[in-house]
Amino acid sequence: MLPGEQFFYSSITRPLLYQEVVNKLLEAVSKGYVQPGEKFPPEREIVDRWKISRNVLREAFHILRERGLVISIQGKGRFLRALPDKEMWSGDTIKTLERSSLREIYDVRRILELRALELASERATEEGVKRVETVYRRLSKRFQKTRQTRGEFELHIGYARLSGSFFLEEMISLTLKKILEFMSSTFHEVLQWHASEQAVENMIRDHGLILQYIQAGKSKEAQAVMNEHFKRTLDRLDGLR
Repeated sequence: MLPGEQFFYSSITRPLLYQEVVNKLLEAVSKGYVQPGEKFPPEREIVDRWKISRNVLREAFHILRERGLVISIQGKGRFLRALPDKEMWSGDTIKTLERSSLREIYDVRRILELRALELASERATEEGVKRVETVYRRLSKRFQKTRQTRGEFELHIGYARLSGSFFLEEMISLTLKKILEFMSSTFHEVLQWHASEQAVENMIRDHGLILQYIQAGKSKEAQAVMNEHFKRTLDRLDGLR
């Protein structure tokens, strides 16, 4: 029997809740019992070995799928996601895969938010811009006082709202929620970096420029600022190993 097989045959002392099962599955990955691109043991085998319900196991796999670690293939089973570009490899399998997932979310976010800025530059009403400016001034004062940028996503939602597209706003809200989940857990260092003095100054400047360009109908200029805004965060993310 291979070491990985022995791991999945190990017993547990009591029925596990889904979070405990998540931790157990992550332990299997961390110990190398399931390699990137490899298949997890069949559902029925894990259920029998760990003495848990199928619903608990499925909820655990659902969470790992949401984190971009597990993929399900109809008729074949569940697999640990294959490793991304070797340049992103950090030596920590879980962190590497989650970093890849976070970057993919940023790719989607970039597409959505740049489109939102384009539409906002065309459609934003004077009243709508004033509402976002009010949020910007309130947050800027708070950021300058606390030297933290907590709440910045409220401005990004504001730009999406200026686009006049309900579904675009909903999609952007979803990407922001997913990004916050990753950063609050695995990549909390990125949030800490956002609290640096330079980050605060950059954020205030960026959003001030974006609002000016939206008012002037200059979508390309607004998009250029937003691209640089994203780049600084991603550079910091890539620097974490």
